[in-house]
Amino acid sequence: MTRELTTKLWLALCLIMVLSPAAFAEYTVGIDDVLEIVFWQAAELNQTAVVNSDGKISLSVIGEITAAGLTPSALGRKIVEQVSRFNRDISQATVTVTGYNSQTVFVEGEVMAPGRYAREVIPDLWAIIKEMGGVTAVGDLRNVKIIRGSGSDLGKILSVDVLSAVSDRDLSSLPKILARDVIQVPRTLSGIPSTGLPTETGGGRNVYYVVGAVAKPGVYTLESGLSLLEAIAIAGGTLPTANLKGIMVNSRIGEYANVYTINMDKQMKQGSPSRYLLRSEDAIVVPEKGGTFLGVGFNALRDALTFGTTITSTILLIDRFKK
Repeated sequence: MTRELTTKLWLALCLIMVLSPAAFAEYTVGIDDVLEIVFWQAAELNQTAVVNSDGKISLSVIGEITAAGLTPSALGRKIVEQVSRFNRDISQATVTVTGYNSQTVFVEGEVMAPGRYAREVIPDLWAIIKEMGGVTAVGDLRNVKIIRGSGSDLGKILSVDVLSAVSDRDLSSLPKILARDVIQVPRTLSGIPSTGLPTETGGGRNVYYVVGAVAKPGVYTLESGLSLLEAIAIAGGTLPTANLKGIMVNSRIGEYANVYTINMDKQMKQGSPSRYLLRSEDAIVVPEKGGTFLGVGFNALRDALTFGTTITSTILLIDRFKK
């Protein structure tokens, strides 16, 4: 055996020692889990059982047997031990967890698909939010609430700044999610987007548009964390005729769009509503004072229509070159 091969084998052995047994730990059955029990020698005894509040399941031959706290393989051996007293031909039973209900987490509020979340291993908070479709356009990731649903901290409420953790790429700072926890993603106080993070239904181009009463209307590259005020400043700032009380943002959400009207004059003077952080393909319309039509200055409306036609033409040209 060569020295190189010996070194590789030694490293492989060390890796196995480090990973075992934690990395290969078998799941532990809990209350409310759904189990499928299969008897290879007696298919007529196969059945599905739910672990009750006492941690037990009820089987047709042996009655109640404790399941909670055991691994599926250990429970299978225990079942065989009991069943074999009535039928010695049965020597094997396979227990499979088909519903990890003891690992349920409840997700509420401004996520795309609120409801129950159950997995064999509960992941981190950000992974759960993403699997629930991500936050809605008005979800506030700076103030996510975790209500402990089990353990010594039952009922305790944690407030978590998920946005900072994701922006800093430090998910280790997020508290661990436990079974029965309730995750609440609140709505922003102003009712307008403030996360700066696209939802899972996004995927648009990394640009934004500014039209209307600004010095340099056009298409601009979107930088992370760019606010509405900063975006308007990049477009050369507003003209003297601009109506700062009725700035509109058309925000894309998948195949749909939301239109938000923002009083920028009030925001600059009073600090409210909260800052609007731009999303990809947001369109900012700065209307003019007077001569309004449905709240938008005629010139701004004209520019928006012209600008929209230009964007549509560009998209059509891109599509044509793709074919």
